[in-house]
Amino acid sequence: MRPERLHRRPGRGRVFRLRTRFTLAAACVLLATGCQKRLTEEECFTLLDKYVELLLESDRPGSVPPDRLKLKSEARAKANRDPAFAECSERVSRSEFECAMQASNPDGLEQCLL
Repeated sequence: MRPERLHRRPGRGRVFRLRTRFTLAAACVLLATGCQKRLTEEECFTLLDKYVELLLESDRPGSVPPDRLKLKSEARAKANRDPAFAECSERVSRSEFECAMQASNPDGLEQCLL
């Protein structure tokens, strides 16, 4: 009687080990990136406000608070009508949001969202 392992196809164990490693690697990637809490609508607007504020500091450093408030309100109104902004919570990850909120200029914020 032959031992059981002689009946196995050659290389089958290696394929199984590779498949197992791939599955574990894929699970780790999904756990690391897919389980982050999505942004809320208010966080998307907070991100927009931050961007407008950075643009104002860069392009209009002498602007007064009432003007800043007016421009933020206009940006929010435009965002409410923009279908792309409606996808913010699906398109912007938590880590991108956190990076953007730490940005000190508009270019830095944009780099976080690429």
